[in-house]
Amino acid sequence: METKSYMEGLAFALKNSDITKEVYKSLVAKNNAEGHMPQDIKDLNMSSYMRGIFDGAGTLSENNKFAVAFPKEFDSVLKGAFFEGLQKDGKILIEDDLARKFIKYIYEDMDFANSSYDEEKFLESCLKSPSFAREVTDLMETCVDKKYYATVPESISRDPRTLLTYIKGLDACKKRYIDLIKSGIDQEDARYILPLGTQTKLVMTMNVRSLHNFFNLRCCERAQTEIRNLAYMMLEEVKKIAPSLFETAGAPCEKLGYCPEGKFGCGKYPPLKSN
Repeated sequence: METKSYMEGLAFALKNSDITKEVYKSLVAKNNAEGHMPQDIKDLNMSSYMRGIFDGAGTLSENNKFAVAFPKEFDSVLKGAFFEGLQKDGKILIEDDLARKFIKYIYEDMDFANSSYDEEKFLESCLKSPSFAREVTDLMETCVDKKYYATVPESISRDPRTLLTYIKGLDACKKRYIDLIKSGIDQEDARYILPLGTQTKLVMTMNVRSLHNFFNLRCCERAQTEIRNLAYMMLEEVKKIAPSLFETAGAPCEKLGYCPEGKFGCGKYPPLKSN
């Protein structure tokens, strides 16, 4: 019912606004959507319906306030979803915290690879509104964690467009993995198709010397983000247990006072000058 609810919301938006986007008209016609009110739709998925409303007629505003705006004709529908906005200049404005709740409501738990939504408008909204981008990026990262059991690299998470590309890649790999399992391939062989970012759980044992070596390599700014974050969390924990043993543990520059990486250093400490 997710797609039907979305299409009915989109059709309602077309009926009650001056939007004339041809792709919307084609989608509505293809899905035989008539633009019914929520109370007239059986097995309604309200968040999907409101996402259709937003795609069809919603606009973003962010001067002094983050706001989602709709034509005044949408007042009763918004109130039905418990989003009562302010009437201003012939529009209904949902502002600030309520606007954030609205965005979370329509995109939370959504499958960004397969659910019904206007991807073009979604990405344009991210460019237009930093507040919108922050809200949906958090939801997209949650989607990656919950549905694909994967980690998002920091460089990818900064941009909703690259994050969306990443999600689509994860989705394609997951589908092919399931296809292989259904065809009788053992899981340990089928998993070769899963992305490198797929999460796993492990238990490891390290003595003090090995830990010092690990911290020396992985606390450095040149280490990959996720392993560096893990190293710092581990260092914090072992210092609680044996502070004297790990007093000087960490990135080598912290102990040396200069960067042993030479010209490849991050700039926090100067490189060692040769005589």
